[in-house]
Amino acid sequence: MGFKEEFKREMRNIKNDAAKEVDKYWSIDFEGHKVEIHNKMLEESLLVDGRMIASNKRKSIWSHIFPYSTLSGKFQTNDGKLHKVHVKIGGFVHLNISVKVDGKILLKEVITLEFLPWANKEMIVPYLEQQIKDHNKIINTDLPDDAYLVDENHPKLAPGLSDQLVSEGVTPFYTKKLLKLFMEQVENPTNQTRKATYEKIKDEKAISYFHELIELFTQEDKDEQQVKQEAIWLLENAAHREVVKFAVIILGCMNCESIKDRLQVIALHEEFTGVALFALKNGTSNANETIWQIAKSVNGWGKIEAINFLEPNTEEIQFWLLTEGTKNNVMNSNSSLICAEKGKLDIMLHESDISKELFIGAGEIILGLLGNEAYQAIDDYEYAGQVLMRYTHHAKTHCRDLEQFYILTRIAEYMNESEEIWEERYAANWKSHERQSVNDTIEVIAGNPIWVQQTLTLLQSESTNYTQALAVAQYLELDVAELVKKS
Repeated sequence: MGFKEEFKREMRNIKNDAAKEVDKYWSIDFEGHKVEIHNKMLEESLLVDGRMIASNKRKSIWSHIFPYSTLSGKFQTNDGKLHKVHVKIGGFVHLNISVKVDGKILLKEVITLEFLPWANKEMIVPYLEQQIKDHNKIINTDLPDDAYLVDENHPKLAPGLSDQLVSEGVTPFYTKKLLKLFMEQVENPTNQTRKATYEKIKDEKAISYFHELIELFTQEDKDEQQVKQEAIWLLENAAHREVVKFAVIILGCMNCESIKDRLQVIALHEEFTGVALFALKNGTSNANETIWQIAKSVNGWGKIEAINFLEPNTEEIQFWLLTEGTKNNVMNSNSSLICAEKGKLDIMLHESDISKELFIGAGEIILGLLGNEAYQAIDDYEYAGQVLMRYTHHAKTHCRDLEQFYILTRIAEYMNESEEIWEERYAANWKSHERQSVNDTIEVIAGNPIWVQQTLTLLQSESTNYTQALAVAQYLELDVAELVKKS
């Protein structure tokens, strides 16, 4: 995104923040009558008993160069007496207001306008905690700061995706400066020091300096109790997601057993799953069971993060990785390789008999490993040859529908490469007998006339999903042009 668009968004956010800060309301009783004054960025209004008696509307924020405005009006009390109200309101750094009725001062007040970046906004962590309290899960993936990040030039992304897209680190010395500001906040926690840290955090995505921050923070001479106090303050008051992430990273560098439940809640929103699991794994005891429960509760980029943190220390977890690990609402290829490795897919497929559930899960993993022509993770998998040989062996028992046969056609496509490529595969992770076995087994299974029948039936049906059937038809060299035209 260009500088112009970024500047436009920043100015919009500054304007909105200023409007919220100057939005003030006063209500005063005068002889049983309600006098109300409302100050907004572009309007001041004076009401008595709900009736507007004076207002001042501004055409733009630049009209505040004349900071003070006056409102005057009259109203009548029950005894028939006419009273005159005069209001003077305004100021740059301080908002001054004086209210007089018939020359008598009813209100005189000075409010400091601090323009704190977290003020007048919904706090993110309490927002998440309320969802868990009300529904026992995150039902709304929107975040309170979406309004500051999303516009016509910045589309809303799936939770956690924006961190996956970060490819560059921060500018030199950014992390050192940020940590210095935070430690100054720890030593002297005031609105000014907190604001300085908060504003600096907002400048960059936490993921872009994650490792550098951990390394520098561990070198700091610090009072951990004071540090934890200020990190929790940031966590509880953060109205911007990157501030939540920064606070969680800091807490994860220390013992954070006391806030384990809170970290679990934060982890359930997939924008924060990665940093929250880092804190749980690094700063709490017996974290692996917690990580597994979170992995089973999220279903997108957060699930991929959870699988990266999950230790396959039980057979139950290994089986779950192989049968459920790649099921998410993003591409399964993102976690196929790590699920195969952590779930020990090569060992599980070497059993003489496997369950239907494991066969289906293995097929999904293999489909993810095959990926596309641009990148096939299977070439990075140490046990590719063994796994495809054993999977096709079990396919003789378990492959019964077109969806499963489609996976075999994808494997066949992968196998049909030049001898030059196969020389590279032999040098990396294949043996010649594995290659031969895979090809022979697929050829035998493909000879079953059931695949022709299922393909033609699907293409003649009213189904709108012909992709796999067409791929199978191409593999079987079926002439389905007329069927496709009719559909």
